[in-house]
This record gives sequence, C-alpha cells and structure tokens, in this order.
Amino acid sequence: MWSAGSRLVLGRFASKDKTSVLISSLTAAALHTSSTSRSIDSPVFCRGFKIVSIDHEPENKILAVKWNDGKCGRYPYVWLRDTSPDPSTYTISDAMTARNLFMKNFDVEVVPKSTERAQDGSEVRMEWPCGTVSHFKSDWLRTRNISDPDTRQWRRKVYLNQPNTWGSEEITARLKRFPFKTVMETDGGLHDFLEAVCVDGLAMLTNSPATNGKTDRGAVSKIGERIGLIQQTHFGTVYEVSTKPDASNMAYANSGELPLHADFPSLTHPPELQMLHMIERAETGGVSLFTDGFRIAELLKKEKPGVYKLLTTETLEYIEEGYDVHTPAYKRDSDALVQFDYDMCSRHKTITLNDDGQPTTIRFGNAMRSWFYDMDVEKVLPMYRALKTFTDYCYQPRNLLHLQLENGDVVLWANTRLLHARTAFKSYPGRSRTLEGCYFGWDFLRSRVRVLRDQLNLPDNQPSA
Repeated sequence: MWSAGSRLVLGRFASKDKTSVLISSLTAAALHTSSTSRSIDSPVFCRGFKIVSIDHEPENKILAVKWNDGKCGRYPYVWLRDTSPDPSTYTISDAMTARNLFMKNFDVEVVPKSTERAQDGSEVRMEWPCGTVSHFKSDWLRTRNISDPDTRQWRRKVYLNQPNTWGSEEITARLKRFPFKTVMETDGGLHDFLEAVCVDGLAMLTNSPATNGKTDRGAVSKIGERIGLIQQTHFGTVYEVSTKPDASNMAYANSGELPLHADFPSLTHPPELQMLHMIERAETGGVSLFTDGFRIAELLKKEKPGVYKLLTTETLEYIEEGYDVHTPAYKRDSDALVQFDYDMCSRHKTITLNDDGQPTTIRFGNAMRSWFYDMDVEKVLPMYRALKTFTDYCYQPRNLLHLQLENGDVVLWANTRLLHARTAFKSYPGRSRTLEGCYFGWDFLRSRVRVLRDQLNLPDNQPSA
C-alpha cells in the first residue's frame, strides 16, 4: 500500500494542474459561446484510460507505457525525473510555476530505483536514487505523451502562432467584429477578440462609447489596460493620427493616400501589433486597406520563386529620423509635452522565415527605405524588381481588404504580418479626420489569451507543468 502522506502531497500538487481543472470544469466551458470555431481534438480529452502495462528499455533509459485502448507512450527516465509532479521538483503557486532542480547538479543519466504500476491502472509510481517518489497519473502521462505526434501537434497550439492566411473574399466573409462593451466587460468576449487576431491577423470592435453623438477618447487606453502592457515607441504610448504641421510621420503630413506598409521597419524589433480607434471619420475617403503578407509570401513562393528567394534572403535598410512631441509615459498624468529626437536604423529581410520555412514577419515601408543596399551591385536591380512585384501582389484585388472605419470602430491587427494603407480623404469642415492608436507585443497578447483560457476553463487551454 502506498503511503497516504505521499498521496496527500501529490493531491496538493495536482490541484494546481490546469489540465485537471480544465476537465473537471467542462460544464463551465460549455457555457462559453465562442465566435471562433474550435475542435476538441486534443489529448486532454483522452481521459479515464487505464495503464495496462509498463516496460523498460534499459539501453535507451526509457519507460514504455501502454493503455487499455492500445495507445502507447515512451518516456525517457531523465524526462520523468525532470518533470516529476511533486513539490520537491516543482514550485507551483498562484504566483509562480518554476522547476526547483538545478541543471548544474542534475543527473541526466538517472535511473529509477524502482517502478510500479498501480493495480487499477491509474498511475505509475517511481522512486529515484535521491529519495524522491513520483506518482505519474494515467491522465498526466497521456496528456504529456511526447512520443505521440498528435500530442506534439496539439502542444504547438499553445504558442498561438498558427495563422489562417486570407485573400479578399475569405477575410471579407470571416472578419470578426465584436461589440466594444462585450469585450470590455466579459472575459469570453476579450478571449474571442484576441484569438481572432491571432488567427486572422486582425479583428474589429464596434460601438465604443460616445457622448452627445461624439466618440469618446480614451478607448485605446482602456482596451490597452484590458489586454495589458501597451508598447511605447518614439511616438509615445497612446498617439493621435491627425493632419498637422511639422508632421513626424507620413500619416500626419497630409490627407493624401498612404501606400501599403508595416509600421517601424526602422526598428530592430518593431511593434508586432497595432490598434487604431476612429474618433472622427472623414467626410469622404480615408478607407483603410489591409493585405495579408503571409498570404503574399505563399503566392510568391508558388508563382514567383525567384522573387521569393530574393525577398527571403536579402536585407534592406530602413532609416527613420526626426522628432516627435508627446507626453512621455513617466508624465502620463500631466499635460507636459517633451520633444523626443530619434534616428532609427535597422536592416531586415522583407519576408523572414522560421526554421520550417514558414513566414514569421513581413517588414516593408517604402517611405523609410534607405539608399544603402548591402549586396552585390548586380543584385540591386533584381531587388527593385522583386519589391515591385511584391507590391503589385499586395495591391491585387484578390489580396486586398477595404475597410471603412466608422466613428467608434476599433481595429487591432498584426503589424508584422499585415501591410496597411489609407486612401486619400476629405475631412468634414472644421472636423479633422482623427484616430487614436497604440502598439502591443505578441508575447503579452498571447499571454492574455492563455490566462483567459485558464480562467474560463476553455478546451484550448494547456498545462504549463
């Protein structure tokens, strides 16, 4: 008989297992109506299976586990010791999840002293040379079966970086629009709004508050606080887009057309998401345009491989210099304005790929493109041709979304995935076209989605330890 004390310790640890909480709360999850489609295809839902056998592979230092439905799992000893669900291995509290083991004195060749399968198939018990006793529940092992391709595929979803690319017809049909009040007042609404941005690269809020028929300012800050950690740039924290003299940005310079671009290619790490709130729309024009840079990359790879190769291998230099006048973050509660001088310079590939050959960032802004080409002179003309082809593809009707923002509309989009533009406009007399905006980083937005999934016990949630 295993000791009651050991089971009690494991019980305290398991109470923090998000997977267990998730499954015990499926009724609550069913009450959440999501506007985005989900499929319950994760290993988390393979619950209640019994372990029918365990075998050792001594030469590989692996424990093999088999369940009563025929599914098998192979677990390296070192991994089992390293992830053991016990309080000596992990500290798990509401404020922290962290491994207690130090790699400097961790035995990577560890072999368990003993291994037992519970007679009812509910768990595997392992005792280690250091004296630690691990209880690996069947559901715990099943969910973390790293030898199973399905488990690995499911786990990759935790990063929320599996975009669904689009063309004009697709995004016009599926663009997600959420009531401002719903997103601000319900966690389910906020989750679905942010999840839509992760998938499609953009989503909208409608009907932000208005007073006496005029759209209230401040919605950007409120949404920013709801999402968490607005990213400050050299234009401040929350900025206003309106035509003005001595403009520090082309968006402020005049009412003419703005070409498709991504903001801040002059930065080594440009803000990854941008949000704009329409305070005062134009009388005519001022239509926002968007194109999915990831879809453009897919098309070029298939239809123009030479162009694709240049854009994914050669870098371009971008420079942004000047000054902006705004209230800095450290004086946010005052009306104090400071002049911030800047001279930003960076180099990027137009299309950056990950190790799997998938696009991760799109960076292009013709206004800030520099004169310097760090490549063989013979490649300069082909590079111009490639940029021209890239731009032509972006403007093809099949790839372009036209979006007329009305007063009170908010749009949040992926700045390092989508390119955006604005048509020329004419403001109402005495009422300049005005928007407020800010920027975010993917890490904090995706973190917010995962926190909400945990709090709402949604099926897409995953265990952190």
